[in-house]
Amino acid sequence: MFSLITDIRLSEKKASVKKESTNSRKKRIEAFIREEKIHDVLLALNKLGQPATFYDAKGIGKGEKYQIRYGRHGDMTTMAYSNRRTVETIVDESSLDEVISVIKDAAQIDKSGGAGGIIVVSEIDEIITI
Repeated sequence: MFSLITDIRLSEKKASVKKESTNSRKKRIEAFIREEKIHDVLLALNKLGQPATFYDAKGIGKGEKYQIRYGRHGDMTTMAYSNRRTVETIVDESSLDEVISVIKDAAQIDKSGGAGGIIVVSEIDEIITI
């Protein structure tokens, strides 16, 4: 009898936790930025108290391509890709616009609004802690 009551209470607790997690909508932000702007973007997110993950990436889209010098005569070759950094973070829907604005400002190349990369926003269905 005691075990049955405990099981019912545990299942009620699990159900209420699941409901709470679906009330606040979460968004995933991925920012593909130029490698020289990574420090500025991470610093700006840190000031907001927003955790983020970043990693190196290579792309073949728009942007300055990576060049290397080789051989005795210092010949230059342009690689088919450009170096980028990817910054990822998960935010509540309520703070989405603020975080995007901070990333855009920090990743901007010049004062005239030159593009420093792209930002992709996607919806998160579920987060599972392991």
